[in-house]
Amino acid sequence: MKKERFDKENLTALILSMTAIAVMSAVERFLMPPYFLKSIIKATVFTMAILIHGFLFRKSYSQVTGMRFKAPSRKLFLFMFLVYLFIILAFLIARDQIDLDTIEERLLEKEGLNRNNFLFIFSYIILCNSYLEESFFRGYLSRHLSSDTGIARICSAILFALYHVSIMSGWFPPVLFILLIAGLSISALVLQYIADREETIAASWLVHAFANLAINTIGTIMILT
Repeated sequence: MKKERFDKENLTALILSMTAIAVMSAVERFLMPPYFLKSIIKATVFTMAILIHGFLFRKSYSQVTGMRFKAPSRKLFLFMFLVYLFIILAFLIARDQIDLDTIEERLLEKEGLNRNNFLFIFSYIILCNSYLEESFFRGYLSRHLSSDTGIARICSAILFALYHVSIMSGWFPPVLFILLIAGLSISALVLQYIADREETIAASWLVHAFANLAINTIGTIMILT
């Protein structure tokens, strides 16, 4: 009986996660709302998937996602700093292979980014967007997609990478884009390892936030210059 109930949880998580990702992909490709509205839709869609799962199986939000607050270790702070430096250095090395004009155009036109609102949007990306993705991918999916923990982790990482395809499609040349997707999958597994090691997704949230901080540092320089 216990096994049957767990299988139903796996199927429910798969249906809810695929629906949420499909909805957000459709929003990205067809509706293309300004970033503020898209953020509200994303927060609603991801959170509703988690809450529906919790309602169906009588679990709290923290039980579904594995969120609990714990003081970060010193090693985690060092790793966060190294992640920031790595992304900045990677950009400086690969910048000649990236069409910066296209990226800037998409940020300014598609996302509605400008000099007046970019600080608010970037702050949201660092703090709120990173939390949404960690609670959904590392917290929810990696715990419920499969009864096999390893398979659940891998599936969650792949879905994390595929989710970002619709966001960054057309930003990079094909080869660099494939490398980016592979890098996102590996990054997801690293974030999962951190969450498991620290026994809370709050740890992977902090690392994800610092990664977004590095990306937004690059974006800020592009906009201001």
